[in-house]
Amino acid sequence: MARAPASIANLGPGFDIHSIALKSPEIQIEFTLAPSGSRILQVEGAYAKEVTTDPQFHASAKALNAVFEQFRRPEGYILRLQVNIPPRKGLGLSGAEAVGAVLCADSAFGLGLSRETVARLAAKAEPQSHMDNVAASSLGGFNVITRTPLTEHVKITTISPPSDLGVVVLVPDINKPSTEAARELLPQTVSTQKYVQAIGYASRISAAFATGNIGAILETIPWDPLVEPVRADAGFYGKGIDSAFLKKEKELLIERFHVAETISGAGPSRALWYSISEEQKALGKNKVGLVKPAMDLVTDRLKSRGHQVQEVFVTKPSPKGARIIRSTPERAG
Repeated sequence: MARAPASIANLGPGFDIHSIALKSPEIQIEFTLAPSGSRILQVEGAYAKEVTTDPQFHASAKALNAVFEQFRRPEGYILRLQVNIPPRKGLGLSGAEAVGAVLCADSAFGLGLSRETVARLAAKAEPQSHMDNVAASSLGGFNVITRTPLTEHVKITTISPPSDLGVVVLVPDINKPSTEAARELLPQTVSTQKYVQAIGYASRISAAFATGNIGAILETIPWDPLVEPVRADAGFYGKGIDSAFLKKEKELLIERFHVAETISGAGPSRALWYSISEEQKALGKNKVGLVKPAMDLVTDRLKSRGHQVQEVFVTKPSPKGARIIRSTPERAG
């Protein structure tokens, strides 16, 4: 049995490059071997009714199939999932499912897989095999995903996040199209100006996490010149919420509260990043703090466009990724 954390990918300009694991929410996966040919999924938890049990489409089953094929395992399996990460809200549910399943198989078969290999196998269940969410759910921490120039081999650099960095995730009642559809929107060419902006912002974010510079993190992660504006203008973050509306919201949050907003993954959830020590000082002064007014601002602006916040996760980045919490039974029954 394994637990795997939710994750936030992209972090502003870091599309397909940056991701970070969260302490909560998370999923739990129990893996049991079964007769050859068996592929059974049992889904429980807060979002069970919103998740498919068809192995052909479920991320955990697709990732497991990759493991079974690569290591030529003839067995079948039963997967029981406790799904407490909201689906289709940009919090990396499919990545966590895939990572948890691969980690269970690694434990059951004694494969001795590295956490990078777990992430690579789990990515086979993701659209275009993108690595950001699975890297965070597997390795924990803040991750930078790159490819080597000559071999195109994926490299993951993992950095322990600053302990003073907090995040609140607001999950709105917005139903976005699929992640695949969100990726299809993206431009294939960009201007030199936007390219330089994106590279500069992403580089500063990476350096800020490496040095623990929370001020630089908060000042930089909201600003994405390439992906978020296109998706916002296409309505992926909610009806009536275009790039100008989103940009204004981010400016207000930074200027008034020193809180940075990013769209979580492909959306529609909003992640509000802040300094925990700044929040504590503000609470000591005004009893309200900075985070609550920031949450109210985003909530009110969503309401102005006819949307509601369904759920709120008050959490932190997690330095640790998925983990085995109990050894796997050899056979069902």
